[in-house]
Amino acid sequence: MVGTRHILGLAIDDAGVVATELSVQSGRAEVRRTGELLWGQELTADSARPLGQRLRQFLREQGFTSKRAVVGLAAKWVLTKEVDAPPASPEALAGLLSIQAERAFSLDADELIFDYCGRTSATEKSPILLLAARRQMVHQIKDLTEAAGLQVQAMTLSALACSKALSEGGLKSWYGLYTRPTYCEFWAQLDGSPRFIKHVPMSKNGTPAGYADLLASTIERLVLLSPVPGQTPPYAITAYDACGLPEDCLEGLGKRLGPQIKVSNGRAGLRSKGLALPDHPDQACAIAAAAVALTAVGSQKPLVDFLNPRVGAKKAVSHKRVIVWGAGVAGACVLGLLVLLAVWHVYRSEIIASNAWLKENEAQITAAQEFVDRYKYAGSWVSREPQFLECLRGLTTAFPEEPSLWASSLALNENGTGSIIGKTMSEVSFYEMLDKITQNSKEFPDAKMMYLREGGRESREKEFAINFKFKFQAGK
Repeated sequence: MVGTRHILGLAIDDAGVVATELSVQSGRAEVRRTGELLWGQELTADSARPLGQRLRQFLREQGFTSKRAVVGLAAKWVLTKEVDAPPASPEALAGLLSIQAERAFSLDADELIFDYCGRTSATEKSPILLLAARRQMVHQIKDLTEAAGLQVQAMTLSALACSKALSEGGLKSWYGLYTRPTYCEFWAQLDGSPRFIKHVPMSKNGTPAGYADLLASTIERLVLLSPVPGQTPPYAITAYDACGLPEDCLEGLGKRLGPQIKVSNGRAGLRSKGLALPDHPDQACAIAAAAVALTAVGSQKPLVDFLNPRVGAKKAVSHKRVIVWGAGVAGACVLGLLVLLAVWHVYRSEIIASNAWLKENEAQITAAQEFVDRYKYAGSWVSREPQFLECLRGLTTAFPEEPSLWASSLALNENGTGSIIGKTMSEVSFYEMLDKITQNSKEFPDAKMMYLREGGRESREKEFAINFKFKFQAGK
């Protein structure tokens, strides 16, 4: 058809890939076909290309023809943090956020690719969502799509693609929910910009009704623990179901949540864009892939793009400038080498004498160093501000005052690694305590829940375990 182009949307996660191909003519998009391919194995650097070849065969067998694609990632592969962007032009802001991003995340900045979403201003500071994708994961996805014979134009988040393509323009603030069989992703939208996004593991619990019950309790907890300024009940939630729940389950979800939380079906927003997915439950998984493909329609770009990030992008340098700088560096290195040789000859005799003295007194130096180490370690316990008590103070303040949560065991090693084992009568209290610890990133840069499980058949208590890393403050 003359003037018609095709674009492929891929929603990729640990389980597999959902593909939706759109046909675009005169700015109007239409769903051509959808399909899902399950990996059956873990996506790693070694398996990326073999899985890409399987994807290539799958697309060919299912009749997909487009080689141009946009990829949507699962939120679990991305780190996020809300920060205040200083007032600056877009060019200057990219450099400022690059510095801020390197300090915002505990991982080495070279291991991450940064981007952000949100409205910025040249005259006043504004809240934005800073995102960091693991560079290794982005390279694995690139290897996979290259082996599949695809030309990827952008790499975004599947959930944020739903937020951009299907958002309800009449609402100032709302929550979004993207559901898959083994997880859901929950985010807040304020003034047209995402403020946070969370990946929550789920289990289908045998039946759609059981999954809906678990989803209802998860929504209540996330709304309670993730307030957004300016939001008041009733809270609006737009659900993008990609695991094939029956229509009555989504309708029943609103009844389970009560009048304080209103749930609407995001599929209606897809229809308003002119895209009609098949109503069969097996095709429900295509909603995010369709939204991902829709980000390539029109002049607007995806909210986030890890292939073309706005933060930390390297500027191109001309070959002539590289040659000039290279010659200057080489000349400086030669001059520095000559100076170093001259200094080495002057102090050669002193170096030989010093090495001889160090070898002669090696045993005494080792004994003295052991004594200093023991003294420093003992001092940490008898000083006015013992660092181990700082750790206990930080953990204690995270526990609620009411007797619904208690610790039965605490382990803390010299290097700051430790664990808490305890019991709780309330999941809400437990997750509040866990959020307080994880939000205290200055003292606890790495805290993770190991398990939260039933205490026994007849017991109302639940057992939990948390591993953490305490960061000792220098100079104490």
